[in-house]
Amino acid sequence: MTISTEPWYPVKTSVTTDRRQSSVSEVGHHAHARCVLCGQKNPWGFNLKFRRCVDGAVEGRYQGNGYCEGYANMMHGGIIAMLLDGAMTNCLFTHGRTGVTARMELAFRHPVRSGDGVTVRAWIEWENHPVYQLRAQLLQDGQVKATAKGMFMDRSDLSPSENAP
Repeated sequence: MTISTEPWYPVKTSVTTDRRQSSVSEVGHHAHARCVLCGQKNPWGFNLKFRRCVDGAVEGRYQGNGYCEGYANMMHGGIIAMLLDGAMTNCLFTHGRTGVTARMELAFRHPVRSGDGVTVRAWIEWENHPVYQLRAQLLQDGQVKATAKGMFMDRSDLSPSENAP
């Protein structure tokens, strides 16, 4: 799979829990607003935005910085895993699904420079409700640096926390 060359415009993802597809330009998932990766109500989070591509995948861009390093000038593997997992979750959101990660396999193919931007892309490989399998890849300068395969379980029952600030 190659990265899209179409223009990129960041938008908030949207979700419904009733299986109807909704517009990606609406509000983010109601129970996901404080997510450390993509939650727009988390002041300490990455606030990453995803857009839905024509082929049904999602893409997000993260600039990176020295705070996400493991070794000098290399992005920490945990951050890479979080970016891939978050892309797969947001892909489910754009298809009107709500799910949680049940299993994830990662392959780190090349070091990711911590100060340079990356693109993370995810798509649904197959679904058999309540199970969804997705794939994701992290790219830098057009090169696939890491990949993931994730198994997600439906959690359409999720709702906002009553105690969330």
